[in-house]
Amino acid sequence: MTLNYLVAVLAAVAMQANPAPASLPQALYEEPPPEPVEVRSPVKPTKVRTDSFGIETSADAVILVDVSSGAVLYGKQAEVAYPVASITKIMTAMVLLDQGYDPEGILTVASQDLESIGRHWYGDAEQLNRGEAFRAMLVQSVNELANAFAREYPGGRAAFVEAMNQKAYTLGLEHTFFTDPSGISPENRASALDVARMFRSAIAYPEIREVTQSGAFTMQTLGGRSVKLDPTNNLLTSYLNQDPYRVVAAKTGSLPEAGYCLGQVTTHPDGQQVISVVLGSDNHFGRFQELKALTAWAFDTFSWNQE
Repeated sequence: MTLNYLVAVLAAVAMQANPAPASLPQALYEEPPPEPVEVRSPVKPTKVRTDSFGIETSADAVILVDVSSGAVLYGKQAEVAYPVASITKIMTAMVLLDQGYDPEGILTVASQDLESIGRHWYGDAEQLNRGEAFRAMLVQSVNELANAFAREYPGGRAAFVEAMNQKAYTLGLEHTFFTDPSGISPENRASALDVARMFRSAIAYPEIREVTQSGAFTMQTLGGRSVKLDPTNNLLTSYLNQDPYRVVAAKTGSLPEAGYCLGQVTTHPDGQQVISVVLGSDNHFGRFQELKALTAWAFDTFSWNQE
């Protein structure tokens, strides 16, 4: 399936008469993030399809960002804070990695880590390899593992959440606030712009890139129980993760209050990377189709050619 075909089918109703608001920020940062990943050119992309203004989506908020330059390519309600659900775990992962956690250590799940809602993959007193638990937290979005990591953080859960908010402040996330490490609370909120900023920083961590690109796997507890974990990102099996394209990093999230959310960094065949974020899509599968269409639109509408 070609990009042009996908855009034609999924984005037939391009918003010709509704360009992005003039107040939309033109860049995420004054300077590029540390250790950019496979960036071939810092040049801001040029819009070559000047008659196309974006993609119609059901999502409450969306944004498209060029990784190398930080340029905002398209946005809708991009600076309004919404619940982000389990996209929260990208921040949780960064705080854990900043701490310098030992992937060979042991993580113990406790009863207080088990949420009152949602599925529990692990029970009280079960022990896991911390590196595998980190992978399960992001691939299958296991809430109790995010909670266990936070509880075992120096100073406990409260200190961990404080570190999350401090990290958000350091990254310049102006419309972001966290109250828990898993995203189960609808009070965890961020704008689409801030989620893009968060992903732009997260791809500097090799562990986050590697884990969120991975597919299904089976993990054993130290007690010998095997658990098969499937990725929550359906786009790992889409054309966006097949040569010449590649998913660099991604995270899903959903709550009744948040709708269906997704953030993803995708590499173009020429090496450019685009961050796509949808917050508050109206159904599970719709968020994947909307993000796929947005990414295709960006690659089809902009040129990174320096000539």
